[in-house]
Amino acid sequence: MQCKTNVNTKEIHICCPNESVEDDSKSKVVRSESKNLNRYDRRGLRLLNSVTNCGIRRPPPLTVGAGGRTARPGEYPWVALLKYKINDLRPFLCGGSLITERHIPTAAHCIISQPEVVAVRLGEHDLETEKDCYFFNGKKQICLPMIEEYGVEKIRVHPSYVHGQIGFDLAIIQLDRVIDQIWNINPVCLPIDKQSQELAYDQGFFIVGWGATENATFAPQLQEVLVSRTDLDECRQYYNKDEVNDSHICATGTGIKQTCRGDSGGPLFFEHRFKNMYREIQYGVISFGGSYCGQEQNQPGIFASVIDMLPWITQNLQ
Repeated sequence: MQCKTNVNTKEIHICCPNESVEDDSKSKVVRSESKNLNRYDRRGLRLLNSVTNCGIRRPPPLTVGAGGRTARPGEYPWVALLKYKINDLRPFLCGGSLITERHIPTAAHCIISQPEVVAVRLGEHDLETEKDCYFFNGKKQICLPMIEEYGVEKIRVHPSYVHGQIGFDLAIIQLDRVIDQIWNINPVCLPIDKQSQELAYDQGFFIVGWGATENATFAPQLQEVLVSRTDLDECRQYYNKDEVNDSHICATGTGIKQTCRGDSGGPLFFEHRFKNMYREIQYGVISFGGSYCGQEQNQPGIFASVIDMLPWITQNLQ
């Protein structure tokens, strides 16, 4: 779903439910305390360091062109769907990603002034099938384990986030129990070491999700697409230039498909060096796209920067 914000007439949230909203005081949403936002929390950093099996992409990746493709079942085991308390056949309006056994970062605008998030789904691929299968080497059929849904214990929203604006668009969902790690449910890595924080100026990233496609319909199967980081001035041309800053990543692709793919809250990631090996690492959270998504060439998207807000993330992995 899409809706315009009060910041710029060309700007929208990638997903924005239009049902009646729940009062935040009745939910498990809290504003985290305004601590020193540049200070790393030792316990949180230790927890991220303990996730040794993160960022393993299965099955082995295929080459992906700029136009994108449908991901293979189980290829991105960290991708999550947020399930809302709404009367709809498709209650999944935003995405997220698994980073520990209990924590899901997503966009703050998917939480504030929206219906209540009642569950998080993991291990999904095709929303229209009960069982997801694929053929390995064109011969052997492999089926994923059944999807898992977890309740929500608490949601912490970045203290500097203001609904309707594009800054600090980040929240962390704490699940009500530890996940069952199976091959299609596994965390993505975060850039917690020096090697993983070294990015090229025009770095390429993947975005994935079940969001709107170029014909304005929502994809039943998980989609992926390749985008490239570009100068923040590119995003300032489309969005409120005073609000686009170093806490954002501006990225675009070739053609019209790139800024439509993926739900808000989903991950921006790519394979990079991590603790002297190569793993998939998340660098951003899908935040804002364009109201002419699928129609206007090369319109960039805005992503909340994980590196910039990593200290706050470590403070809120309780």
